[in-house]
Amino acid sequence: MSENKNLCLRLSYEEYVAFDTICKEKGFSKTGKIRELIRNLIKEELPGVKASAGEWAKIEAAIREIQQGEYLTLEELKRKLRNGPLDHHKDRQDGRRKDREARSEEIRSGSMTFARARTAR
Repeated sequence: MSENKNLCLRLSYEEYVAFDTICKEKGFSKTGKIRELIRNLIKEELPGVKASAGEWAKIEAAIREIQQGEYLTLEELKRKLRNGPLDHHKDRQDGRRKDREARSEEIRSGSMTFARARTAR
């Protein structure tokens, strides 16, 4: 699944009350309704937008994911964040570990010069 992005929305008090009232009376989730409105906007407006071939490929892949229901709810995202390090943090930690191991091996084997050992820290 592609990376999720957050969107902050500011409404006037009157707009918020009207939207909240509609959602409550119709049984809509506010987040779900906003997501639906954005999806409909994308379907209607996207064909008229100019994008590069690479951007179109990403956009089309994201639309397929949305249509297949591949997205996280806020609760799922919070749970995922609580349960451990993010993948990109893990990759960074693995990279650092490999760099330290390589430097240690160079020092043990004597192939690292004194100047290189001082700058490798």
